[in-house]
Amino acid sequence: MERKLNYLFCKNVYNIYILRHPEVENYEKNVFNGTIDVGLSLSGYKQANELFEFFKSKGVKRVYTSPLKRCMVVAEKFESICDIVVDNRLRERGFGIFESMSWEEIEKAYPEEAEAFLKSPFYYRPKGGESFYDVEQRVKDFMDAELKSLSVDVLIVAHGGVNRVFIANLLGIDRNFVLRISQDYACINHFLTDGDFVLVKLLNGKVCLSGSDNG
Repeated sequence: MERKLNYLFCKNVYNIYILRHPEVENYEKNVFNGTIDVGLSLSGYKQANELFEFFKSKGVKRVYTSPLKRCMVVAEKFESICDIVVDNRLRERGFGIFESMSWEEIEKAYPEEAEAFLKSPFYYRPKGGESFYDVEQRVKDFMDAELKSLSVDVLIVAHGGVNRVFIANLLGIDRNFVLRISQDYACINHFLTDGDFVLVKLLNGKVCLSGSDNG
């Protein structure tokens, strides 16, 4: 491993920053928003500003974002300093009949479906929605198309479910463990790569305007 790390730092490496969107306006309800295009809370707008202040001098050359406005609010702040790419593959997992409901409401309204989800969290697909496996297919397509040939630092603004799949794939984590990966509002995940080997620098970190990453 040490030899590989030495090799990595002798090559042309780049940073991949993956963010979860800031706090949403209905955060207190603790519901599955999925593809519902909710806005940010007042705290969420503050978090968006803090993220921009933290990253504006990091040398990011391109920002990829989900088309949902809770991500776009962050991405659009970078328009004056780098390229912005809106990519539908980064949208949140569609939860179908579960959307706009809390887990307690789901267990009450759809007990059989809730049990099926818990038994197979990666592969279960709620009616009208997607499974984590479905999300993985579009995330892998995005990674192959956009990340493997890069040579510049990039920032990705996406969602909790999408980010968990990104992290699991970048680090080779068993896909059945995706729900063990915490992704708080406005969190930062930082990876260093040469396009092959991936070194994790930070997971689920918070903005630190003093200049250093702080988990």
